[in-house]
Amino acid sequence: LLYTIKFEPQVMAVVYYDKFDDKFLAGIGCNLYQIESTQSKHLVKCGEVSTTDQADSKCKVEGTAFVGGLASSEQSVVVINNNKVVEVFQRDFQKATASTVAIKRPTSVQVTSSKVLISDKSGDAYSYDFDLTNQKYLLGHVSVIMDMVITADNKLLVTCDRDEKVRVSHFPNCYNVETYLLHHTEYVLRVLLLSEILLLSLGGDNQMVLWNLHNATPLQTLSLETGHYTAATFTSPFLITSSSRAVKSDHVTSKSDHVTPTKDHVTSTQGHVTVYRLTDSTLTQVSELPLSHEIISCAASSCELLVLTSEPNLLVFDLVDGVLSNQRAVEGDHDFKDIVLPVRPDSTKVSRTAGFAEYFERKKKRIEEENLKEEVKSLQVKS
Repeated sequence: LLYTIKFEPQVMAVVYYDKFDDKFLAGIGCNLYQIESTQSKHLVKCGEVSTTDQADSKCKVEGTAFVGGLASSEQSVVVINNNKVVEVFQRDFQKATASTVAIKRPTSVQVTSSKVLISDKSGDAYSYDFDLTNQKYLLGHVSVIMDMVITADNKLLVTCDRDEKVRVSHFPNCYNVETYLLHHTEYVLRVLLLSEILLLSLGGDNQMVLWNLHNATPLQTLSLETGHYTAATFTSPFLITSSSRAVKSDHVTSKSDHVTPTKDHVTSTQGHVTVYRLTDSTLTQVSELPLSHEIISCAASSCELLVLTSEPNLLVFDLVDGVLSNQRAVEGDHDFKDIVLPVRPDSTKVSRTAGFAEYFERKKKRIEEENLKEEVKSLQVKS
């Protein structure tokens, strides 16, 4: 099928590892928290834009305010929100030092030493100065940019979209395309840099591809037999991926004492965390850990993994030599109240799940059918 209608709850939260401060950050609803050990501390409320900044912006705040993505530099943390507000905070998190309203809803954020890079749901990417002025158009895809990452030397910007494409562009002159990485057959969910020349992409086709950026060739492809990828993070030398898998179980029910119990097959969704070790240019599985709930987001430091589940819940694991252990629940200031947004089925809203070839083939067929109907009508009028 070319189009599918999605019907699932949306958990309005995301987790991130701030390597400059060596602490985890969690955006839960419209609030930003710092996670240290198993305690959360409230930092600031996000998604608010000053009257002056909104008056200067040509765009309007739209939608629910909740944190959609995070990126950090040595002195600042950049937050993108679902209501199109982009904010820059200093390390004291007292107040946003800069804020603006994006043209469309931001989907990912990256930072360099002097620039903030934002991609949006229309398929465009822009750069800003750290005061969120001097907006500059970088590049455009024809579908939603799902994720992006910039190389350590700030010379290449890698973007991926919902139409199975990974684009590698020169930065800051992104009109100069280095190459396209074409291997996936469904949307590309995530791109991660594992080294200066190694790039990882995760797709909706249940494939994980390791690329050589220098010659644009796939080095290794790993596939899921069941389920689909939901998140990934990297802490050298370990790659950690999460996947969602449907599990069937037998549930015995009985309406009364006089009725013979019946056995129903209940399908539930479980999360699986898989740890790989990167050696030279090869990924080797080290360990796997099943969880009772689907994983929405994850982030890793050198010794810990923070996981956000669909329950929702925040869990911390010890990461020792590629093995996860000692599961603990995060406690403290954070509140999951009202962060699960039910998405009702809407026949007018659809999401793309296939590529250009299928789309244009379907469009061509539809046009041919319409032309045929017009010809039939004209013949009927003449007769």
